[in-house]
Amino acid sequence: MFSPRRWISATIAAPMMVTAMMTAACSGSADPGADSHAAAPSTTAPASPSPSPTSAFCLDLTPFQVGVVVYRGDLADAVHSQQLDLKGLRQRAAAIAHMGEEMQASAPSDIAKQFRTVLGAIKRSSSNLKPHSPLRDAVTPVFNEKVNPSFDAVNEYDCGAEDK
Repeated sequence: MFSPRRWISATIAAPMMVTAMMTAACSGSADPGADSHAAAPSTTAPASPSPSPTSAFCLDLTPFQVGVVVYRGDLADAVHSQQLDLKGLRQRAAAIAHMGEEMQASAPSDIAKQFRTVLGAIKRSSSNLKPHSPLRDAVTPVFNEKVNPSFDAVNEYDCGAEDK
């Protein structure tokens, strides 16, 4: 039903996702002075954020990528096993959506459109996670020919690639 798996097994990636998300959440509030620097006006600000490894987008990109891979993997596993953990999937989707909302404003222009597509697909999928709803209603938004290139682009995006 699906192309060859390009994601990490959910049993391996889930602990990594939790650790990465907790680290990202904790590191965001560690420096109260960071917000004052971010709010300072700049006369030479670029029209769109750059993919600097220290930008808000780039600092949270890896946990976001892992979260998306785990979420998609869990949905694929549910298709194969026909067992759906609605509560767990909703929690993962909510964490991904929250992180993505925080990242969206600082997304570099070269990935912003694909990032919005991925975030929207995760939100649509999670909104379809309802008791007695067909599983395909939750799977289709994140596995289809239209969104797969965006998922691939976000998954492969590397903020530090221009520095190499």
